[in-house]
Amino acid sequence: MTRPWSSGLSFPRHHHLHSPYQPTTSLKMTTLLSFGSNGSGQLGLSHQEDVSSPSLVFTPHPSSTLPSSVAQIAAGGNHTLLLLTNNQVLYSGDSHNNNKITPTFTPPPLPTPPPTPIRSISATWSASHIATPSQIWVHGHGTKGELALGSGITSATSFQPIPNFPPSNTTIVSISASMSHAVAVLNNGQVYGWGAGRKGQLGPEPSPAVFSPRLVSCPFPVVKALCGKEFTLLLGPPQTGECLVLGSDKFGIKSNAPSDLKGWKDAGASWGSVILLKEDGSLISWGRDDHQQLAPSDIGPVEKIAVGSEHALALTRDSKVLAWGWGEHGNCGSLEENNKERANVIQIPDEYNLEDQEVTALGAGCATSWIAFEKRR
Repeated sequence: MTRPWSSGLSFPRHHHLHSPYQPTTSLKMTTLLSFGSNGSGQLGLSHQEDVSSPSLVFTPHPSSTLPSSVAQIAAGGNHTLLLLTNNQVLYSGDSHNNNKITPTFTPPPLPTPPPTPIRSISATWSASHIATPSQIWVHGHGTKGELALGSGITSATSFQPIPNFPPSNTTIVSISASMSHAVAVLNNGQVYGWGAGRKGQLGPEPSPAVFSPRLVSCPFPVVKALCGKEFTLLLGPPQTGECLVLGSDKFGIKSNAPSDLKGWKDAGASWGSVILLKEDGSLISWGRDDHQQLAPSDIGPVEKIAVGSEHALALTRDSKVLAWGWGEHGNCGSLEENNKERANVIQIPDEYNLEDQEVTALGAGCATSWIAFEKRR
């Protein structure tokens, strides 16, 4: 038996020039469900089969719960990173080390002592990034500079720090990545990027591979940066609403970008589109829509969004979790349900007994979807 999931949400905003959360030692039990593409065990379900119904992930903690809230979910092509508010990072899927598959969430091979406090995580197709205010640690593979470890370095079998970054007298606020490039926002409003830059996604000097962080010029202080497959979106403060799109104009991602985005609350980028949540709960979207990736116009006010490679999730103010876009791997729920309406109401199996829980986080990756629950306050 399944039912539409209903819950309230209060989630921290990410548009200020400081960490989106502060690590906490308070004990919270979080239940995390996942669904979608799972050929490398990236959903953390202890197997490697795709699923279209939200399923309980396996973690090293009792009853597969998590000991604190989910702060961020970052998904690559075949792996997933979880950042918890107690500063713990967990990893599932392709380990990028001798083709080893880890189909449950376990701690990644971090240095001893581990980096702290962790402020942000991101993932390219086959690389992972973990950022503290003073350092970014990288792991995995990338032939276009995705690791930012220096000229010609394309592999790291354990987490390594990016050398000589960030610049003196600055700190790292957040990192973002897509298929093969990444960007970091600093506390002074500057942005640095690395990886694939052939389409200009790292600035006006196109380069097929950027192996060290380089400054990405922007005429305004940046508080949030997003990466699409061949573009980068830079946002100014919500009060002023500046927006700059760098890179390819495929699917009109540059030419159709709104000139004024005042009042934005959150934003996410797919491979070819952008979805932006405003303070009033409305959604703005532009870009690729051949598989209905853009936001539906009839879902009502929204509290929270998560944007994946070609799909998105939303938590509405009337307490429904919706999914839309390309859902062939089950990442938008069952195909039968998904074909009925543009936005599919996600069904939560009754077996998880989550009636007294509320949704506290959403995540979306490469045809993967995530919903986190905690006990109602």
